[in-house]
Amino acid sequence: MKIRNRSIAGGLAAGALAVTSVMAMSTSAQAAADDYTPNGGPEAAFIGSNVSFTATEAGQTLTCTQFDLSGTVTDPGTSRAFGDEAGSLGDLQSSGCTNPVAGATTVDPIGVWGVTITGAEVGSVSPAQLTDVNAFVEAAGCSFNVGGTVNGEYDDSTGVFTPGGSGLTISDVPVGFLCSILGVAQGQSIEVNGTWQNVPPAGSTAMTITNP
Repeated sequence: MKIRNRSIAGGLAAGALAVTSVMAMSTSAQAAADDYTPNGGPEAAFIGSNVSFTATEAGQTLTCTQFDLSGTVTDPGTSRAFGDEAGSLGDLQSSGCTNPVAGATTVDPIGVWGVTITGAEVGSVSPAQLTDVNAFVEAAGCSFNVGGTVNGEYDDSTGVFTPGGSGLTISDVPVGFLCSILGVAQGQSIEVNGTWQNVPPAGSTAMTITNP
């Protein structure tokens, strides 16, 4: 009986160890599935191409010949949770912006924008988002602020961020006589089109993404 009890005890102990190991492996796998690592940098530059902004309800589109975002990769080589910042974009430059009705228009990016990865990479493509997006738009006779996020995807084989959905809106009441002609109003959605190509400055490398 004692031998049997020891056998049973040993079996229970082995079973408990196996369960603990499986749980630990499962927890580790779950943690890994929720993490990503940006690599490259330390400097980053995203050069805009065919970038446009459309106030969807008003049907007004603003196109810019230049809309470039530059900054740094945040803690390259360090794993973090999806949604945490991959890069900080504090140097924002735009020029050559026009609208068919308003003509030449100024778009001044405001503050420090961010870029983050929001889900697991499939092949070389990761779901991504531009965060803290703010800009002041001014034409002859109409001005307003835009704010929110820009959803999309980042392909680290090409270094291209492509918008795929926008959380941008006109964040205040547009001011000026031309605003009513344009039909723009506070709360209207802003659709973003075009691409941004990650072109690393001299001495830096392109940003890539690994999971975790």
